[in-house]
Amino acid sequence: MQKNVYLLLLLFFSTLGIMAQPQQTLDANELFLKQNPQYRSTLTKDGGRYLVLDVFKMGKIRRHRFFVGDEFTFFVKNHRKRTKQTIVAISDSSFTYSNYNEVLGEFIPTEVKLTDVRKVRLSRNIPFVTQGAFMLPLAGGVLLLTDTFITKGGVDFLVQFDPKTALIAGGIASLGVLCAKASFPKYRVGGKHQLKVLKVY
Repeated sequence: MQKNVYLLLLLFFSTLGIMAQPQQTLDANELFLKQNPQYRSTLTKDGGRYLVLDVFKMGKIRRHRFFVGDEFTFFVKNHRKRTKQTIVAISDSSFTYSNYNEVLGEFIPTEVKLTDVRKVRLSRNIPFVTQGAFMLPLAGGVLLLTDTFITKGGVDFLVQFDPKTALIAGGIASLGVLCAKASFPKYRVGGKHQLKVLKVY
């Protein structure tokens, strides 16, 4: 009996010792990889480098990560048109994408310096909102057209314009614009919003 009591006390204090051991604290990179294990193999490329866009909003910083193989939409300085490409390599101060050249029959890499990026466009899938970014402008246009052009039979149409219908159609399309801004926000790089390269060690 006494022997059993000693064994129970030994087991009890051993359990307390294990619970009292300090737990390992994960840094931001380790925590992200724990929550997203699919990126662990990706980070073995380019020495574990990945792009980060830190967005400062409402007194908080939200971090957006881009890895090799991810699509990245951006605007470079002195160009109005946006570029949407797949990242194929990341260095300490730049990233690279490639396009297929049909004349040469091979992929031609293009390196972009982080200092040349002026805006980054994100893509967020928000239920109903993202769908509204495409469907609401279309619905507004269809409403305006069907109310303006009234068929009389065959190819004959009667054209009429109703300001109330135009106002309603414009309102529906405007909601679509708001949905698009929420689903595909653009952030100017520099100042509050920083684009940089981080590395997992």
